[in-house]
Amino acid sequence: MRAVRPQIIATVSAAALLVVGFDYTTYAVTGSSLMLGRTNHTNHVTTVSRAGGGPALSLRSAGHGSPSLEVSSSARVPRLNADLLDGMHAAALSTRVITYRAGARGDVVAGAGFWQVNAAPGAYQVSFKAFVIPDGVAPGTTVDVICGVADLNTIGPHTKVYTADTATYSNQFPTLMSGAETVRIRKGADPGIVCVTSDSSGFTLFKPITASFTPVNHRTLKDATPVAPSRAPSGRLFGQLHR
Repeated sequence: MRAVRPQIIATVSAAALLVVGFDYTTYAVTGSSLMLGRTNHTNHVTTVSRAGGGPALSLRSAGHGSPSLEVSSSARVPRLNADLLDGMHAAALSTRVITYRAGARGDVVAGAGFWQVNAAPGAYQVSFKAFVIPDGVAPGTTVDVICGVADLNTIGPHTKVYTADTATYSNQFPTLMSGAETVRIRKGADPGIVCVTSDSSGFTLFKPITASFTPVNHRTLKDATPVAPSRAPSGRLFGQLHR
């Protein structure tokens, strides 16, 4: 059945009226219609409201390299929730400090002391604190103490030390040692707390030795720039800083 010309004109006119009528409704509500692929200008807030469940607005871009949303201001957006930040979940961004405690106050350690910690491979901010009293030190003599965190698999001439400190004991107050360093623990390493005296006579813990591991995202090493002699602090200033 062939459509006569008046029927075709009526059908096209009805479609045009429907489109124009829809656009007129949008214009009457918002002030102007939203044009895709064009820059839209308005003096009022544009609100998208969905009566049913689900998101009110869905934005899609081509591939992972193209952002689905771009803003022109650095102002904080109230109540904006993000699933990821720089590709990481909130759990990966939070600070988690794991502290290991070695021994107890009054413990006597014969020879050298070794304590194993369960730190997984990764980059950490490692810090420790040791408060010990070397045993068998004769009056008037001294003994050196070194404590820190090291790879227990490498104890010997080539010990892998993550952080350490030394102190000299002369039969007076307990020796206090502490240190901190950002390090990377490799796969297969056995990190642990190490404490030993120079004469291997042993020591007593004035308080437990503690070592803390704080995971970090990465570690970057850079060379420090030497200061020219003309800009170096004077001896007088150095003395003032150490009064």
